[in-house]
Amino acid sequence: MKQLLLLLFIPALQTLSVNASAKQPIDTALNQPAPAFQLKDINGKTVSLADYKGKTLVIDFWATWCVPCRNSFPAVKMAMEKYQDDPDVKFLFIDTRETAVNYKELVRKFLADNHYPFHTVFDEKSEDGKMDVNFKKYVMPGIPAKYFIDGNGVIKYQSLGYNTALTTEQTALEIEKIIEKVKAGK
Repeated sequence: MKQLLLLLFIPALQTLSVNASAKQPIDTALNQPAPAFQLKDINGKTVSLADYKGKTLVIDFWATWCVPCRNSFPAVKMAMEKYQDDPDVKFLFIDTRETAVNYKELVRKFLADNHYPFHTVFDEKSEDGKMDVNFKKYVMPGIPAKYFIDGNGVIKYQSLGYNTALTTEQTALEIEKIIEKVKAGK
C-alpha cells in the first residue's frame, strides 16, 4: 500500500502524519530549540536563524521535484500575503534534497514562473554529496515540512506534508492559526 504523508491540522494544533491506513500523531507542540543554520539565498546572501531573533518565523522545507510541496504553495503564499505588513512574522523557504545538478536554476525558474516571492535559501550538501544537512538537523521524515519558530528560536509546532482534502483557503487559515498561536506565546 502506497504510503502518503499529508498535512492535517486538528483543533489543538497538533501535527499528524497520516498514511493510507492509520492516523498517528508525530508530535504536538515541540518546544525545542531550532537548529541554527547559515545558508546562502538565491542571490548569494548569507541568511541565518539568528537573523530572525524576535520574530515569528515559518520555515518551509521543500524541493522542486516535490509535488505536495508545490501543491501547498498557493496556500502558503496566501498566508504570507496576510502577514506582509507584519514586521514580526517572516517566512523562509529552505530548498533541500535536490538531485539535479542545475537545481539553483530550477528553483529560480520555478519561483519566477509561479510568481512566488519566497525568500529561498539552499540547504547544504553533506559529505556524501546529498543536499540534506539542515533537513537532517531538523530530523524530519519528509517534505514538505513547516516549522513554526518563536522569537526566541524555539520550534513551537511542525506540520508535515500536505492535505489535499483542504482547500487553499482552509490550508492558509490553518497556517495563520498556528502563526497566531506562536505570536501569542502558546
